Amino acid sequence: MGDRLGRVAVRYGTRYLRHRYRREIRLGIAVAVVGAAVAVYLGTRNVHEG
Repeated sequence: MGDRLGRVAVRYGTRYLRHRYRREIRLGIAVAVVGAAVAVYLGTRNVHEG
């Protein structure tokens, strides 16, 4: 019984947080994607060494 109640509570909590902070989550994902794209771009440039 307690295990089931815990799962329901976690599910409700994640749904509430997702609804409450949807904009912030999207913004964070966008920042992470842009950061990864910049890192890939900088890592693949042909730069003369030395």
